[in-house]
Amino acid sequence: MSNLDTTRHSASHVLAMGVLKLYPGTKLAIGPAIENGFYYDFDFKNPISESDLPKIEKAMEEIIKKGDEFIKQEVTIKEALEIEKDQPYKKELIADLTKEGHKKVSFYKTGEFFDLCAGPHLKDTSKIIAFKLLNVAGAYWRGSEKNPMLTRIYGTAFENQKGLEKHLWQLEEAKKRDHRKIGKELDLFTFSEDVGPGLPLWTPKGTTIREELENWAKETEKAWGYVRVATPHIGKHNLYEISGHLPYYKDDMYPPMNIDGEDYYLKGMNCPHHHMIYLSKPRSYKELPLRLAEYGTVYRYEQSGTLFGLMRARSIAQNDAHIYCTEEQAEEEFLNVLKLHEYYYNTLGFTKEDYKIAIGLPDEKKKDKYHGDKKLWYKAEKTMRSAIKKSKITHKDDIGGAAFYGPKIDFNVISSIGREFGISTNQLDLFMPRRFNLTYTDAKGNKKFAVVIHRAPLGSHERFIGFLIEHFGGAFPVWLSPIQVIIIPISDKNLKYAQKIFQNLEDKDIRVEIDDRQETMQAKIRKAALEKIPYMLIVGEREELAGKISIRTRGGKDLGSKKFDQFLKDLKMEIENKN
Repeated sequence: MSNLDTTRHSASHVLAMGVLKLYPGTKLAIGPAIENGFYYDFDFKNPISESDLPKIEKAMEEIIKKGDEFIKQEVTIKEALEIEKDQPYKKELIADLTKEGHKKVSFYKTGEFFDLCAGPHLKDTSKIIAFKLLNVAGAYWRGSEKNPMLTRIYGTAFENQKGLEKHLWQLEEAKKRDHRKIGKELDLFTFSEDVGPGLPLWTPKGTTIREELENWAKETEKAWGYVRVATPHIGKHNLYEISGHLPYYKDDMYPPMNIDGEDYYLKGMNCPHHHMIYLSKPRSYKELPLRLAEYGTVYRYEQSGTLFGLMRARSIAQNDAHIYCTEEQAEEEFLNVLKLHEYYYNTLGFTKEDYKIAIGLPDEKKKDKYHGDKKLWYKAEKTMRSAIKKSKITHKDDIGGAAFYGPKIDFNVISSIGREFGISTNQLDLFMPRRFNLTYTDAKGNKKFAVVIHRAPLGSHERFIGFLIEHFGGAFPVWLSPIQVIIIPISDKNLKYAQKIFQNLEDKDIRVEIDDRQETMQAKIRKAALEKIPYMLIVGEREELAGKISIRTRGGKDLGSKKFDQFLKDLKMEIENKN
């Protein structure tokens, strides 16, 4: 556990102490450190709300000032049950530890407060320098709807005030940049209860962003040696039985449809369908590597409570591809996949400090989650690690993050306000070729298994656009902006000139509108800025007589007047270069 995690874990104990001081008789559940903070789950006699948090913070501050030590004590199971005799959730945890064979358990004593805990903790409460309680939420005990609903209090803590203030700024900025809020304000997407939760509907403006990303990916991947395929949205049960998604992935798939006595499933992934294209004819080593790409729509059953706008939806369009190659080609192909990620991310303005790789490995304690030959797992991991090392992209291990049939990597990208998003999952797969008998004939006429690389650099349209909305705060680069230019005539006298400019821009495939409403120029400028349109062209009598335009940016910068042809030339270059 890092020093920061230790600080946050210690703060969670102080939170529990503060709650018990204010609300005696409250039942305690668990209080771990988590990414960016901590929480503690409570069973209160009477409900509390976020308006109670300042009072709890004050109680915590008094405890911190006392500087009581965190003292570890090991006790027998019998002693532990006596200590927690009035705490049913703690007693349940102790019972679990007993079943695991523990004869003793550890507690941490802080003042008169005892808490079942493995630690570690700070030396004493005074070492908690900067903390803040954030919000209250409901949480089922142990995450099961069959169990009681508890009250979860979230907080955060840092090793200094500067770190806390930066994080609180990021949280406030994240609220402003919430993709659901901005998506509604900019009319990019919507949801309908009549369609169903988790099934986004893209408006014309949102569809423009989708199509720009898709066209960019198609052009790029064609240049990188990919060929495009298209596959159906459903498949027979036996396809997913061969792949192992039934039963290993069944809970994430929609229930089957019975057609002509056969069970069909909405596809939750594209790979089995692509494997069928590979198997449609005999393959030779001369055809490899074969890179099959598809913007395939897949459907995944996400629990209702986990749905979150575009970030976690039930219908997603993936920037997907599967590369079929020889073992000798695998490392280079995987390295090229990493380079393709870098190209996409760098074009969007990210540097190597803004993204990193998590290497998903199996959790040896949960062997029932995985299947396959261990030798193949190790070989795949070794090849991936070698390619990652050559790429020089920052990486770390993620125990338990493997797919059910092999190790994988996830690209995590950090937005402009410091929030981290998982964007892309990639895998070097030695297992599926054996399940599907994906073979090729080598130079000597022998049959060999191909290697499959699963990759999706832009992830899904849904998540990636949700991420970009937050990252850019809705102010997309010009090439992605649904409306790139708006023309604002100062009066109706200038409308004909505005329409001429409009036609010239539209003829050059610029996405342009005219604001000819009976409003003041300032009202029109304000509306265009709120809609985050990159360029406003102001045209009045002076501009018309000079054959020029006055240019303002959505950020309020006045670029002065310019000949139209020069503006168009600069704009086209900005779009083509994806600046």
